[in-house]
Amino acid sequence: MKKNLLFLIFISACFFANGQVVLYKAVKGTIMSTAEEVVGVYVINTTSGQATIANANGFFVMPANETDTIIFSAVQFKKKDIIVTKKMLESKNNIIVLEETLEELNEVVLDQRTFVSAKSLGLPNADAVVLPQSERLLHDANHGPMFGGLSINMNKLLNAINGRTKMLKKRVARDRRYARSQEMRNSYADSVFIKDLNIPRDRIEEFILYCEVDSEFNSLAREKNDFIIWDFLVRKSLVFLKENENPIEDK
Repeated sequence: MKKNLLFLIFISACFFANGQVVLYKAVKGTIMSTAEEVVGVYVINTTSGQATIANANGFFVMPANETDTIIFSAVQFKKKDIIVTKKMLESKNNIIVLEETLEELNEVVLDQRTFVSAKSLGLPNADAVVLPQSERLLHDANHGPMFGGLSINMNKLLNAINGRTKMLKKRVARDRRYARSQEMRNSYADSVFIKDLNIPRDRIEEFILYCEVDSEFNSLAREKNDFIIWDFLVRKSLVFLKENENPIEDK
């Protein structure tokens, strides 16, 4: 029913205003440089507050309107600002050339007490949070309002109709669950699983996956209460070993 409704909206939009559809506006392009590999370049629309990261080939898509300001920034390049024009919005591939950063940092003397980070060095976008790939894909597929004045966000609409948005939401949920399970896994040495929980070394990952699919897992992992998590692991280990009567002994 929901897909049918979205399809009707799509058809209506296609016939709106004598058959003309106002597409969701975006600047598409490729970042290039002759000096450095184009990796980890932030693309920030300072007018709308939206941000993304160019892919390994330098390609990016940034939703924008005419006169918006877009910044391209990375440690290895000089920051570059552009003002979005009508021509840029109409182009299928704007070429953005970045210059290598030639500035040298002052000498830094390190000792055991020195902690160096991007923020302590004053590097651009040091506080920016880099989203996992699945979350970036979901953001690209589902961000922005569906309707804005007389325009329609065709990217969001089409992704809702063809099921891509729903699929990406499931992928994000799966990736977050996996990240939590790996955090739990890395909180304990292998010897803890082997000696205290009797889990063979070569079945530790299998056991963690077994815990991950439990309905309690997400809420427990978010709480990060060591005592509750340990109790959960002990209970799950007993059931895991019982369901796998002949585990391979660790050597």
